Amino acid sequence: MSTTAPICVELPAISIPSISLPMGIELQAIADFSKGPPTNCALLHNLMVQLMPTLAGLTCIFKILNVIGALEKFVSGPLNPSNVKGVTDAIGGMSECLSFITGPAVLFQTIKDILQLIIGYLKCFADAIKSVLDFQAAIDLSAAQGNPGLLASLQCANDNANTTMQQMMISLGPIGPLFTMIQPIIGLSGLSIELPSVSSLTSASNVAEAVDKLDAMLTELQQIVASIP
Repeated sequence: MSTTAPICVELPAISIPSISLPMGIELQAIADFSKGPPTNCALLHNLMVQLMPTLAGLTCIFKILNVIGALEKFVSGPLNPSNVKGVTDAIGGMSECLSFITGPAVLFQTIKDILQLIIGYLKCFADAIKSVLDFQAAIDLSAAQGNPGLLASLQCANDNANTTMQQMMISLGPIGPLFTMIQPIIGLSGLSIELPSVSSLTSASNVAEAVDKLDAMLTELQQIVASIP
């Protein structure tokens, strides 16, 4: 009597992603157990949802600090006007608040964390798109010729796959504004970084072309992360 070993589907291990922001702020992903065992992609999505409003709330602060940092360099330079002593003293009193401007290691880590989050998020997105493309490629409408019921089912599945991909492409929209929110932090760090354009993804003529551009964007982002001290 032969026995067949039971099939075991192992759940992948998860790690809780986090982002260290200036001024001692740290964001951590929150697992939603109401939807079943959490996945890494679900955790990345949760952290992305937290990051967007957090950066939106800090944008004006970053811009103000960027101006103060530039002013500090001006008044401490060789052309230091004698009438700016009050400004210099005021800036000196804010030294603790401006420590991440004079020593941008914290900003470097913040930029790395955010870009790594975006890379992980886009990888999950790319995998999801590719799985739908593979599913659609496996639909053989010619095999249902002469069987109207099967043909209608396959056509419905194909149409739903197209709708799913269109909806997923629309979900990329928030990445563009997120890149805009990151720019003030990049400006404070002094790094010379130009983030890739997201518009090329959403304006692609077809999903396969968008996936190719997404793969190129991921490569570019990984190179940017590798270049950050």
